[in-house]
Amino acid sequence: PDAPPLLFRWRGRLHRVRAASGPERIAAEWWRRAAATPDRAPADLVRDYYRVEDVAGARFWLFRTGRNAGSPGTKWFVHGLFG
Repeated sequence: PDAPPLLFRWRGRLHRVRAASGPERIAAEWWRRAAATPDRAPADLVRDYYRVEDVAGARFWLFRTGRNAGSPGTKWFVHGLFG
């Protein structure tokens, strides 16, 4: 459950991950976790961040929502790029 993706699609291009580090888990502030609503479960207020490098050498900062990669509703996002 704590593994980075093996590949991901960003801006219409498929990226195969060569190396990764993480996760670094960041949770919402306690008052936001306590105020979870039916449409936004507490697991949605947790993000696991990974630093990944694709086979072309591009480096990305990715995160996923939810507590486990395989849980329903888990989504991956590109948070930023490294130079």
